[in-house]
Amino acid sequence: MAEINWGNKCWMVVIYLVRDDGKVLLHWNKNMNTWIPVGGHIEVGETPREAIRREIKEETEFDFDFLENSEIQGNSKIIKFHRFQIDTVPHHNHHMTFVFVGKCKEYFEKQGTDKGEKLKWFSKDEILEIKEDMIESVWKVALEAIYKTQGI
Repeated sequence: MAEINWGNKCWMVVIYLVRDDGKVLLHWNKNMNTWIPVGGHIEVGETPREAIRREIKEETEFDFDFLENSEIQGNSKIIKFHRFQIDTVPHHNHHMTFVFVGKCKEYFEKQGTDKGEKLKWFSKDEILEIKEDMIESVWKVALEAIYKTQGI
């Protein structure tokens, strides 16, 4: 089996989890000094969907459904995700990121991740109020996730 050439790339997954009331979950990243979606690195042997399930279990313990489904076509399993993005991250090379949207099935008030990072549920209006202090792709996809889960 051929090895993946990781080079200067980190393979990542993130998910924009949305509650029934239309609020989206973000966490405070102290290194980037901004709100970003929950996620992390894909570990060796994981698929992107397996990685995000693990990350959500570790960081939030919330139960969710992917909005994008997978399907079988012959011998292929087609994995659908919201988008794929390549980000240049200061002091961390390039992030090759599979971006998912999910609907939170059950959740509870949780103040932080397993690493002590703050968690917060944001409404559309709250996102719009602080978008100038956020990474553009984060606030745009957060709004897309809200609209997508709310059928807007």
